[in-house]
Amino acid sequence: MQKGVVFNMRFCEELKRYMDIIGCSATELSRKTGISNAAISRYISGKREPEPESEYIKKLSDALYILADEKSLGIKKSEILNILEESLTSSKKIYEFEDFVGNFKLLQEGLGLSNVSMGKALGYDASYISRIKKAERKPLDIDDFIERIAGYIVDNYKSAERRNFIAKIFECRPEDLKGDDIYGEKIKSWLMERHTDYNEIIHGFLQRLDDFSLDDYIKEDLGKVRVINSPILLRGGRNYYGVEGRKASEEEFIKLTLLSKSTEPIFFYNDLPMAKAAEDEKFKKRYILAMSMLLKKGLHLNMVHNIDRPMEEMILGMEGWFPMYMTGAISPYYFPKKPSDMFCTSHMTSGSVALSGECISNNQERGKFYLTTKKEELPYYKAKSRYMLKKAKPLMVIYTADKEKEFEEFLRSEDDGSIRNITSGKFKNMDFTVSRKWISMNKQLSPKIHFVIYNEKLQNAIRTYLADK
Repeated sequence: MQKGVVFNMRFCEELKRYMDIIGCSATELSRKTGISNAAISRYISGKREPEPESEYIKKLSDALYILADEKSLGIKKSEILNILEESLTSSKKIYEFEDFVGNFKLLQEGLGLSNVSMGKALGYDASYISRIKKAERKPLDIDDFIERIAGYIVDNYKSAERRNFIAKIFECRPEDLKGDDIYGEKIKSWLMERHTDYNEIIHGFLQRLDDFSLDDYIKEDLGKVRVINSPILLRGGRNYYGVEGRKASEEEFIKLTLLSKSTEPIFFYNDLPMAKAAEDEKFKKRYILAMSMLLKKGLHLNMVHNIDRPMEEMILGMEGWFPMYMTGAISPYYFPKKPSDMFCTSHMTSGSVALSGECISNNQERGKFYLTTKKEELPYYKAKSRYMLKKAKPLMVIYTADKEKEFEEFLRSEDDGSIRNITSGKFKNMDFTVSRKWISMNKQLSPKIHFVIYNEKLQNAIRTYLADK
């Protein structure tokens, strides 16, 4: 261990100390770790810190060790990891106020309250509220400050609609907020809790959307796709089993749909675990190519996504579909609650073929999938698709460039006084329209398109990101 190491230093101070010893820049550390420059900057400035024992801590300590080893500085990897971990523990109290500031900004953003209106409600000057939001000023009595916030919300957000909205921000059930005392305690505890920081995931997602060009995608990717034209192989029905059976049945479903003369919309739902299928790179490439063929043929997809998964997995899954979303050929939906905890299911229908399958949760090898083109069986599966679509909620509504007037009419019809436009210098091609009920991601070029998001989980992650911009 190096002499002079002090274990009560903050994480940002320890990180900067190692960077100074090694002589590396934030850009170099970002490149070595794969963590974005923006995140590294927040770590260095002390605005954010990773969770103890997280993969980010390991990436940072590994990268610092490699950089130190390249210069033969003799610093041990275990030493770097231990000191960074210890600094997180010792600086916990320092970050409690920063946690509060982030939560306070998110709550104010969600309620659509200005510094003036919030200050008036709490008995403070608007400039004082502004300084607290910037973490430039800490209330002399933070418990009293939080008590006033909770009292204001309890008194003014009593209606079922408003409590439902608060429940969405808190990611709890509306019934968890019944009773003024319980309601107030929930607000106070939420304001001081550390919530998962999705900012880095959301920033990367938005940055890639900002950079994406639909024109290039159509020209370079979709333009090369040739729709297959060969005889239909399957007549009747067939069973498939296990992970390989799942992949084979899905490919066969898409092939049969492509070869059919039907132009009926396609219905997709699948909450099967993705890990096993995702390990097969060749399958993923064939699958994406096949989906591109469906778009090339001009078929519309009604897709119900499974969002009952970690935010990072959810975002990664959505990113794969965004190029196709932008063509206007996919309408994305989700179920508020997963249909079954005991089984994972898939259900797909088109004009001429249906695929229905299931497996015991977390045991795909026992899965069974049935593919059919039988005319007497298709009406049942199509009726099931219509029923599922009726029970689903829009994940987002997409207004492409040719629907700009429809988007403007939507804004007028939704104008309840809470709608605001937010721009950020982080994006050259994106701004946001924010309402109490939804958030619209507006891409202005390549081409112009609006994604109006209704899903609360994704909304809250974006609201937090915008509040912290």
